[in-house]
Amino acid sequence: MTVSTHGTDWILGLSWDDVPTDVRSRVGLLIRDLAAVCAAGRATDTARIAAEYASAQHPGDEATSLLDGRRLSATGAAWANGVLANALDFDDGHRIAKGHPGANVIPAALAAAESRGASREELLRAIAVGYEVALRAGVALHERSAEYHASGAWGAVGAAAAAARLLELDGAQTRYALGLAEYHAPISPIMRSVAEPAMTKDACGIGASLGVSSALLAECGFTALASSLLSADTVSDLGERWQILDVYVKKFPCCRWSHPAIEAALLLRGDVDCEPGQVVGVRIDTFAAAGALARGHPVTTEEAQYSLVWPVGAALAHGRFAVEQVFPQTFDDPAIRRLASLIEIHVDPLLEAEFPARRQSRVTLELADGAIRSSPLTEAPGEPDDPALETIVAEKLKGHADGLDPAGPAGDKLLSQLASNHERGSLFKRVDRSVQTDGGQSPPA
Repeated sequence: MTVSTHGTDWILGLSWDDVPTDVRSRVGLLIRDLAAVCAAGRATDTARIAAEYASAQHPGDEATSLLDGRRLSATGAAWANGVLANALDFDDGHRIAKGHPGANVIPAALAAAESRGASREELLRAIAVGYEVALRAGVALHERSAEYHASGAWGAVGAAAAAARLLELDGAQTRYALGLAEYHAPISPIMRSVAEPAMTKDACGIGASLGVSSALLAECGFTALASSLLSADTVSDLGERWQILDVYVKKFPCCRWSHPAIEAALLLRGDVDCEPGQVVGVRIDTFAAAGALARGHPVTTEEAQYSLVWPVGAALAHGRFAVEQVFPQTFDDPAIRRLASLIEIHVDPLLEAEFPARRQSRVTLELADGAIRSSPLTEAPGEPDDPALETIVAEKLKGHADGLDPAGPAGDKLLSQLASNHERGSLFKRVDRSVQTDGGQSPPA
């Protein structure tokens, strides 16, 4: 089973007018969310190293590094910006694909669009295409594989679809691009990275870069096996069932599996009877994947992100879990350390049976006077049907992207454009390398 003509026809033929209003809105929301997480991720060593590597090994003058505005090749920018977008594990995700589509697709589309001088509408359309292809590839991969693969393993296929559309490949070239991305995609054993957190994370940088390089190779005539993930059955509902509407956003800068417990802890923290100093015991009932997160005291930013006990301890101690709390300067906070050390984790068979379609946790506190306080079963904020979805993104933008200078360096200009919802027309102009607008009104995104 290989990708059907229907699949490539849809990838290459979709117009922005064909995209439903709710899907356009979700595309715009997720682009703005990525702008916020990239602005926040600039402080990480992970993003800095990736950008320096790209500058040394993938130099060029085709696209912009969102970290600092330096010019790179299209593949180099896709790599550096994909790493940046996932550097804090603050980026969007999908429950059934079990990973992060946006940090693969959007950096790839940005790089390809900038390199070819694409319009804003062309970029938006390509991003919509990329999400739909990536998510179908991710679901298909996890249906056939017992091993849990990180996002780059399937996000690369969606990145290739977005790039193929922006490069205006034909049907055969597009099939080769998708096949190349799947063939060269990383294995990315994410559960090993969860157990021993490192900068490898969800492999989004390599997924984004591989998508662009696959499209560029296909444009030059490089052939490949057809994608096996994008079978006729997998792509049969393209344009009818929009997977992007099932994408969530993150309120907290850490692994999604810990979010239900963080939110449950915050609910308890709001109880006047649950002062942090009175807590003598903490129990988290959750699902197995959350239970597999690191339980030790974090030493690195990655260890803080892939922890269950650290963010829950921070939420109980201070009533919040924010970006600064995944950096080493906070790791000696005595209040967080004490509460994190009290936490016991229990995998609930009923909660495990619902995973990954539903991810719920409960936090129970034992107080010094013997009282017991339990949260209700709690889901993560920012799920696709959460009424607060847009509020979460707006707060992320306010907290992390307010300082961007729309008239400043190239990286700030581009991030400001992504964060805004008031421009239309050409996002990229070849004439001066800078991000410009024509001052019109945006499509409903």
